[in-house]
Amino acid sequence: MILTTLIDRAETSFDATGQTVDDGYFHKDETAAYLEYGVTGRDTLVARLAWQDVRRLRGPSFDAAQGLSASEIGWRREVWHERRAVVSVQLTALIPGQGENVSNQAFGTGEMAAEVRALVGRSIGERGFLETQAAWRWRDGNYLDEARLDLTAGWRVSERWQVLAQSFSVWSAEPARPGAPDFEQHKLQVSVGRDFGRQTVQIGASITPVGRNAIDQEAVFLSVWRRF
Repeated sequence: MILTTLIDRAETSFDATGQTVDDGYFHKDETAAYLEYGVTGRDTLVARLAWQDVRRLRGPSFDAAQGLSASEIGWRREVWHERRAVVSVQLTALIPGQGENVSNQAFGTGEMAAEVRALVGRSIGERGFLETQAAWRWRDGNYLDEARLDLTAGWRVSERWQVLAQSFSVWSAEPARPGAPDFEQHKLQVSVGRDFGRQTVQIGASITPVGRNAIDQEAVFLSVWRRF
């Protein structure tokens, strides 16, 4: 289980050409719980809940919400492994909440969504690893389907300390429709974690160097990992 407290702010956004524009602000305070539970040696239940306090000013338009964002529940299946590598697939259902559900849409809007994800991980040497996750997310209603790519490099610098460098990318995968502009957003994140027995405390930060019709977000977070 990973419990995370996040503070996310933006004073600019990316327009349709990828240029930054000053059109208001975005504030998000979030507390999230993520769970992975091994049901069998090859099957894992995954779930995520996140409570948010979000506010968005964009030109003359102001939007605010408090409550759950889109909740996730899924099933992961290992399909292949060797001593230093593993490949899995994951199916996830997303249930809309009162907060953020869909990029660039009003808080609380959005319908059900489903995602299929491929995960490939490989250890590097005795202390490092690389992971790639590629996903396709189908959205009901007028909302655009999405392609996603998450990359992680990890290095255990000592027995108790680990450093992670990550990128999180999302693209709209359909042409724009009225009320649903196409978009993309790419985030970079670095963090450091220290083990305390069966727990890990992680602190990190992220930036958004590139985007289109997206918010130029900057965030800091604190996570506590608990193995059980």
